Parts: sequence; C-alpha cells; structure tokens
Amino acid sequence: MKYLKYNDMLSRLYSAVISDVMDQMGNRVHCLTPSVKPLLPTMRTWGEAVTIYVEEVAEVPDKPFQLEMEVLDDIKESQVIVAQCNAPNLSAFWGGLLGNAAIGRKASGVITDGGARDYNEIVELEFPTFCRGLSPYDSLGRMDGKERDIPIVCGGIRVVPGDLVFGDVDGVVVVPQDMVDEVISRAWEKVQGESTVREELRAGAGVVKTFEKYGIL
Repeated sequence: MKYLKYNDMLSRLYSAVISDVMDQMGNRVHCLTPSVKPLLPTMRTWGEAVTIYVEEVAEVPDKPFQLEMEVLDDIKESQVIVAQCNAPNLSAFWGGLLGNAAIGRKASGVITDGGARDYNEIVELEFPTFCRGLSPYDSLGRMDGKERDIPIVCGGIRVVPGDLVFGDVDGVVVVPQDMVDEVISRAWEKVQGESTVREELRAGAGVVKTFEKYGIL
C-alpha cells in the first residue's frame, strides 16, 4: 500500500526510464541479473517489496513452507514478494496455488532468483511472476524459508523491505525507499520529454540536433 499514491504514474513508466534516472542520481547498480525474467513479456509489476530469504535444505523440514505461507497470509494490497533463493540447484519457489493465494490477497507480483512451476496456470491467472527459470522440482526438501522482512540480495541486488521494485520485460529495478519520491518525479518528467523527442525523430529531425536540444535519447 506504500506506493499506491504513485500507481497511475507507475503504470505509465517502464524499467529503462527508472534505471536512467537512477544512473543520473549516482546509483548505477540497481538492476537484477538478466536471468530473472517475467514468465510472459507482457507481465509487469511494481510495488513495495516484502522480502523472504530461502536457502538450501537437505531434508524435509518439520514445518515445510511455513515462512512462505506466513508471508502470503500477511501480504497487503499492491505489495510484491521478493525472494532470495540461496540454493545452487533450481527448484520452484513459486507455483500455481501460491499464485491463486497472492491474487486473493491482492499482491502485485512475485520476484525471485529461484524457480517457478505451473507455468500454464500462472499464465492463465495473469499473475506477474519473475523468476530465474522453470522447473518441475518442488522446493520441498530442497530449499525452505529461513527469514522474512530482512534485507536480502536477490538477483545480485540488495533489496530492503519497503523498497520500490519495478519489473517488466526489460528487467527488474530496485529503488531504495529514500529515493522513491525523486526517482518517480524525474522518471515522469523524462517520459513526457521522450514523447516529444519520439515525435520529432519520427518526423525526420536529426538525431544529433535533437539530442543537443533535449538531452534525451
């Protein structure tokens, strides 16, 4: 719910423009590894990060999936689950039943550097799911949630609970919460400027002169 006031603007932004603005503000390392991708190119997500740390296990825990279930039960509208999966072998952190639960809680998406499964069900649900790959392997007895609501490193980038995460087909950007207001404001301005530049370039304007005029490319 933290960033609902920006929902209209965020719906018209995209990861590349947010990344450009963060570059300009001196934060140049903010995109998850390209291996973390949406299941469909059309999937987009944004919202307040809710974090969970998952790691490899050698046997089935006494209470499997406990932390994952608690995170889902506590999720608020427009929040995004971000999971660090510290396990060398890919297995499914996310699946169809969890997707249904997330929709029921009005979550905005899930981003994980682990795996997912139940592709057809998730796609039919149209629930924004970003992951490192697909696998039939269940996480049961392979990895399990260890901590939640803590700083994590997902896809190589530090994510703190409350940060803004934004994902689309180009990738996932993490905006530290103390930068969010300025980043969104600047990104919105840049999107308006790009619309003008786009029109002039399409009309035949020179690229060099247009860049000199607007400083946008």
